[in-house]
Amino acid sequence: MDTHHRIALLIDADNVSIDVLRQILHRLNLTGDRLQHRRAYGSVQKAAEFAEICRDHAIRFLPSTFAGPNATDIAMAIDAIELVLRQPVDEVVIVSSDMDYSPLIVRLRELGCRVTGYGQAGKSGRDIERDYERVYDCFEVVGPSKARPAPAGRAPARSADRRRPADKAPPAVPVATAELPAPVRGRSPRSRVAIPAPLPAPVTVAATPAAEPAAVAEAEPAPARTASSRRRSKAKAAPAAEAVSHALPPAVDAVLEACPDLRGGAPVRLNGVAVALRERGLLTKSGKTTSFFKKLEAHFALLPADKPESVRFLGAGTDVTG
Repeated sequence: MDTHHRIALLIDADNVSIDVLRQILHRLNLTGDRLQHRRAYGSVQKAAEFAEICRDHAIRFLPSTFAGPNATDIAMAIDAIELVLRQPVDEVVIVSSDMDYSPLIVRLRELGCRVTGYGQAGKSGRDIERDYERVYDCFEVVGPSKARPAPAGRAPARSADRRRPADKAPPAVPVATAELPAPVRGRSPRSRVAIPAPLPAPVTVAATPAAEPAAVAEAEPAPARTASSRRRSKAKAAPAAEAVSHALPPAVDAVLEACPDLRGGAPVRLNGVAVALRERGLLTKSGKTTSFFKKLEAHFALLPADKPESVRFLGAGTDVTG
């Protein structure tokens, strides 16, 4: 007997980008459910634009040759009802940022079918997202993937630039001993290079031999003090970090690892947090983020309280006081 969860994937190509659709398909493939029906709807121009992704994922594109702004929506709604009535479909996944599908969603749920929705960030306003969360069994907003590899590529370039002065610093030591005043003034702002400390010794020996012990005595304590101060600061910082980490329950640590943006204390959209929690297995597909965070209300706050749209991390100190 077939026990797979059968899904009908219906895509409104006029209201979603190819980049966002790739992310949604990747998430659906991770669930392991069977995408029994895969259909995309849009204009003839969109058919050529979506040709590659439809070929890669075996999606049937049904272009609309009729004029009118709602021609695609009506064709998609007719197929959705027909599939649920004629085929054994457990869930309908609608990919669109259009609010016109609310009557269709309500009717599909009346027929006993679960309805999940995906929208594109920027194309659906907050009011649409709020209304969709009421009619859908589950609704998520997916943002376009930005050029994230760019910062990673810049980091090695900066580190390489920073290493170049350090590589050139050692050969400059013997040259600097011959000319004391110029190197000391030019390199005084760079506290990382330890060249100024040994430089006074050769010059003071040539001028006045009696001043050599004093110069050495003054040059040596400086690095010793900086090293000791750094050790003390590290020693103080270590217990503080351990205290914060131990103050948080394991459930809160798991949420912060899944959503690192919450650590700063700024509000984060619930839709994005829900996606991260489901990918980590902390929240089920049918679970609600509001109920999840109410169990952790000592550490997280839902904003606004009447109709939550975002969540904010309160910190570790609330567990002690509250």
